Amino acid sequence: MSSSTEEIKERLPITDVVSSYIKLERAGANLKARCPFHNEKTPSFIVSPSRNTYHCFGCNRGGDIFSFVEEIEGVDFKRALEILADRAGVVLERARPELKSAEQRAYGVLEEATLFFQSNLNKNKEALDYIKSRGLSDESIEKWRLGYAENGWRGLLSHLKEKKYSEIETEYAGLIIKNDKGYYDRFRGRIIFPVANAQGKIVGFSGRHFINKDSLESDTAKYINSPETALYNKSRVLYGFDKAKQTIMREDSAILVEGQADLVMSHQVGLKNTVASSGTALTEEHLKMLKRFTDNIVMAFDGDEAGLAASERGFNLALSFGMDVRVAKIPLNTDPAELAAKDPDALIKAVKTAKHIIDFYLDSLLERGYDARRLKTEVGKRVLPYIAMVRNRIDQAHFVGIVAKALGLGEEPVWEEVKKIEMKIFEVKKEEKYTETPATKKEKICDKIAGILYWQEEKETEERQIDISKGRERFKVLSDGAPIDEAKKKDLILQAEVHYQGSENLATELERLFLNLEQELLEGELKKVMADLRLAEGVKDEEKARTALEKFHQISKKINEIKQKFKYA
Repeated sequence: MSSSTEEIKERLPITDVVSSYIKLERAGANLKARCPFHNEKTPSFIVSPSRNTYHCFGCNRGGDIFSFVEEIEGVDFKRALEILADRAGVVLERARPELKSAEQRAYGVLEEATLFFQSNLNKNKEALDYIKSRGLSDESIEKWRLGYAENGWRGLLSHLKEKKYSEIETEYAGLIIKNDKGYYDRFRGRIIFPVANAQGKIVGFSGRHFINKDSLESDTAKYINSPETALYNKSRVLYGFDKAKQTIMREDSAILVEGQADLVMSHQVGLKNTVASSGTALTEEHLKMLKRFTDNIVMAFDGDEAGLAASERGFNLALSFGMDVRVAKIPLNTDPAELAAKDPDALIKAVKTAKHIIDFYLDSLLERGYDARRLKTEVGKRVLPYIAMVRNRIDQAHFVGIVAKALGLGEEPVWEEVKKIEMKIFEVKKEEKYTETPATKKEKICDKIAGILYWQEEKETEERQIDISKGRERFKVLSDGAPIDEAKKKDLILQAEVHYQGSENLATELERLFLNLEQELLEGELKKVMADLRLAEGVKDEEKARTALEKFHQISKKINEIKQKFKYA
């Protein structure tokens, strides 16, 4: 292992790294949490501070800080190394600019562009006054690094050339566009919102059209965004997530808004667990990011039918992920940013009193004064599908009871309709489940035995609870003897420590594992013999059938003997 990786490990304890993504709870000498890599209700994810490793007993993932960041960020080792080095303040080799990768240069381009836009905003009183007129404070403008793109065609391009960034690099970062006349700036005459990834590095921009006397374009899109680049994947980036994730974890709740201004104003009034989809549809990747920190989400979108309709796919996805989905009631023709500017307390109240999506839709339908028949039809279309998506049967029963009461019906017909919808959902797409090629029973037993032997081997001779040499000899005979790499060895030691720390009779525990292993091997042999027996009987080979039958009885006898030993082990 290189000196850089060792230095990073020394500076960054695994507890600090993991706790920046998920909530950890003390569990003796270790810490535990619900695994961020698969859905589970009971925490089986263990972090060992002494070993600087982690392991999930549910999905079997484990490793060190590098493998954790690789997994949770969806990056390769090289990128995980860069993320952790930046966090640890470790300078990696390859420091010369000419040796930096295209991605590293792209980060430099984007950071320089952010500084350029910020400088432009400070120089442009009209743009700055406009932003402040929307309620944004100086502190928020600085915190979110808001900027301004001038109305010229090549202002940013020229600036970046002066900073020794090429046109190819600038295009790679998504900042310029090429036509038959050459390159020109993508963002012109716009208020600029820099978009950061989960680590706080700028990966793209969103530009809001700002009309002034010098505007080049009068008929244009209200917002334009950076294109997809090597650094900017819209389905994996939530605006403000880098600043909100700690509060989300602490409060066990996330607020989701649509636009950048909505987010900035929400944070400004104290709702610091807010993130934004930035005008893009909510994706599975977005929800996976949030679910690492919380199962509770409040949707605070524009208070009109269009805002809710655009959010329906997000509601569906979040419910399918087993999340508790609530909706904040925003006044009609108002967005969260406007409400925060006019009446901050009203926005805070709307979030705090947010109703579950099912209650929200049911109440909205009841308020419309439909006749009984129309109400039943609308509830069937707008409410029951959400009940069908709720995973918890107790919660489902709760909502079925509420709907039945509102419609003046018994619960049975409501349940029947919900079950019909469930069947349709499962026909289209089966409920997502964590899948992985399962380890064989033999492999699992071998891992447990190896873990105990390695764990005890680390201890001083007088502290050992088992005979290491005898255990190793016996294990060598029963296992395939395949070598175990250092990373897996550490993982197995952690598993053994968690399971058997404090065991009053480890030798007995180990003996039972050896007996289990012996039984598993014999049962494997028994299956082969039974297959031989069926084949011999099928071709009427009496001699082979007799031999197979004898072996069957011999193996069966050995298995029974092992079962007897279990009584005394």
